[in-house]
Amino acid sequence: MAANITPSLRSALERLKHAGAVNGLLLGWRRQILLNLLPYEEFRAERLLQTVHDGRDHFSSGGDRNTETFWFGYDVCHALVCFRGDCTLVILHTRAEEGDFLKRTAETFLEDSQLLLDSLLNPTPEDGGETQPLGDAGEEPAFSDTHTNFISRVA
Repeated sequence: MAANITPSLRSALERLKHAGAVNGLLLGWRRQILLNLLPYEEFRAERLLQTVHDGRDHFSSGGDRNTETFWFGYDVCHALVCFRGDCTLVILHTRAEEGDFLKRTAETFLEDSQLLLDSLLNPTPEDGGETQPLGDAGEEPAFSDTHTNFISRVA
């Protein structure tokens, strides 16, 4: 089921990416990256996820504080971090006035996607048994993990 759920999750994140002036998104589970739509290399995204978790651990080390949201404002880019259970959503955006809108959108996304995330993270053996590929039995599906369609840019 994880292979079937990932396109749905990615498409939901793509729609969220078009909400406001969003530059990038990162969805993490605990300290692992699930989907990286940031304009950075993978190792930078991993370091960002580790840093926001370290910051959350630091602020909640007092015992009674549980931080659910961070917002960092910089000169040209802002970072909004929302936590929901074990999931973390990082949104990079350019307009400070969209912070509240993006926070509500991120919380709604995390709430609505909990079922998708649970299916992705905890697949069961019977998942996928109810579906069958489109097309002929010997034909490879159009969107499979076994090949990549590459369209080169003509200069």
